[in-house]
Amino acid sequence: MENTTAEPSAGLEAGAVQPSTAAEAVEKMKILVAIDDSEESFYALGWVLDNFFKQSLGGATYELIIVHVMEPLPNYIFPGAPAVYPTTSVVQSVNKVQQENASAILNHAVQICTKKKVKAKASILKGDAKEMICEAAELMQIDLIVVGSRGLGMIKRAFLGSVSDYVAHHAKCGVLIIKPSKESQK
Repeated sequence: MENTTAEPSAGLEAGAVQPSTAAEAVEKMKILVAIDDSEESFYALGWVLDNFFKQSLGGATYELIIVHVMEPLPNYIFPGAPAVYPTTSVVQSVNKVQQENASAILNHAVQICTKKKVKAKASILKGDAKEMICEAAELMQIDLIVVGSRGLGMIKRAFLGSVSDYVAHHAKCGVLIIKPSKESQK
């Protein structure tokens, strides 16, 4: 068996300590907050602003990305009847209204960030919310996803599905689910 020893790189003298990369460049932690028109999602945004951006924890810096997902227009199929597809004009008008609502939601979220003196990037995505949040987090190399919890019971969650539950089980990064306190719900 052959013994090998590591030789110092050309730029370093033997025994010299290589500077740590953390000291050279402060890396930003990317936080994605998923927003919809619910009070719970705005509570989660406020919680992030108060707990991550109020003070720098351990010298860390954060980058905030706010995402809103527009659900696609569903096609309806009735048993024994042909599929019903909306007309082009209906699709365009519904898309326009969805886009306006999404823009209003994100503008409100960005205004909250601006009041707290936090810069945020905002993005509108189209598709199934739970899947798009996970995909966006992976593509953007997000470190932490934050979602609000509506507190659906077991039966409602089983029928309606829970975005926070799906994201917690499928995201490839950390997930923080913020449930509003009882005082904030009053």
